[in-house]
Amino acid sequence: MRHRLKGRKLGRTSAHRQALERNIVTSLFTYGRIITTAEKAKEFRGTAEHLVQLGKDANVDPKAKLHKFRQILRTVKDPRVAKKIVEDVAKRFSDRPGGYTRVVRLGGCRWDGDGRGLYATNRLGDNGRKAIWELVVRKDRDEELKSAGIGKAADEAREARHAERKAKKAGGATASAPAGAKK
Repeated sequence: MRHRLKGRKLGRTSAHRQALERNIVTSLFTYGRIITTAEKAKEFRGTAEHLVQLGKDANVDPKAKLHKFRQILRTVKDPRVAKKIVEDVAKRFSDRPGGYTRVVRLGGCRWDGDGRGLYATNRLGDNGRKAIWELVVRKDRDEELKSAGIGKAADEAREARHAERKAKKAGGATASAPAGAKK
């Protein structure tokens, strides 16, 4: 019997479950919205909510910002996504006391009986009921990826910053050299 044991096993070992939790929560904050099974979304919802709260706490107390950022990095291994949580996601939810994510179950066909009619082509071993897990306040997909530092828009912004720094450095080097000096 599983009396007083919290959490779902999800048919995985504890290390596999922990890796799954990290990956799925990172994907949620990267894209803002993911399709997964309802059981996984419900299981890892607490972790995502906790990370948003850590981001909010980091913005409130500047002395604790580094500590909170490192706590987020324990779960989300990508520093770009952790930065997004602190700088972008936490500010979206600054006036909200909780409930940062929602789980919307995807229904099936009415004649199906088991509720999996439209999404019956699952991978082997992934036969749970599908659900959309999303941030309550979110941007469109391209903006979410850009703020996470991923994707074409983020690459273009990074190249523009690099070119601007290079131009500034080149302009500063010629301005500091004396007029009659040879190179």
